[in-house]
Amino acid sequence: MTTSQPPPLALNLKVKVKPTHTTQFLTAIKSNQQSTRLTEPRNLQFVIGQDVSDPTVFYFHEEFVDCEALREHMETEHFKVYNEFVVEEDPFEEPPVICLYHLRDEEEGDTVVTKKRGVHKEAFGLNVNLYPKQTVRDDFLKVISANKKGTDTLEELALQYSYGESITVDGIVAAQEGSPNTFHFHEQYTGKDHGKEGFDAHASMPHFAAWEEFVQTDPFEKDPEVYFFKIIED
Repeated sequence: MTTSQPPPLALNLKVKVKPTHTTQFLTAIKSNQQSTRLTEPRNLQFVIGQDVSDPTVFYFHEEFVDCEALREHMETEHFKVYNEFVVEEDPFEEPPVICLYHLRDEEEGDTVVTKKRGVHKEAFGLNVNLYPKQTVRDDFLKVISANKKGTDTLEELALQYSYGESITVDGIVAAQEGSPNTFHFHEQYTGKDHGKEGFDAHASMPHFAAWEEFVQTDPFEKDPEVYFFKIIED
């Protein structure tokens, strides 16, 4: 009998940086990103994006094989150097917002992600937080699963559609940690206008229209939070 491997851990993070610290912040976080990619085999992805409207707001999306891999990441020298920069320079206008979640089982067609994801330049990204009511949870998951399947199989300009439910990880403080019926998403698209073409194409698809129809039924406990950004890659 084989023991099934748990799905990877995903992390979305939002930070608002003081305008005077933007250049220093980007230098520090890019160094952390590159060292993580090169030296941590149990890190699967590390994405940095800049808000499409506010150049001082940045978003991360990271994936690790499991929770222990994230803890190992936080013990590396490059993470400690980045954290030292944060402590000493105080670059943020407000506290960072961290969301932790396990990727849903259907991620990558029922296959657990174990290899590093590709790096895409000139991509358009979004991180999303959704709060469906308990009474519509099953319908919500059905519509989202169909939206993901359509995105993954029918959209040539779609690069990634990952999502999962909020979880708690010991020792890491996260927003809405472990809250039932709190779902986090990360999506990426390519094409013209730094990938915006791909997202616009996604928004015109029948599976997205089905999602929009579901949204009109008042299914949420609180308003969705949708953050658009351009992915930064040198």
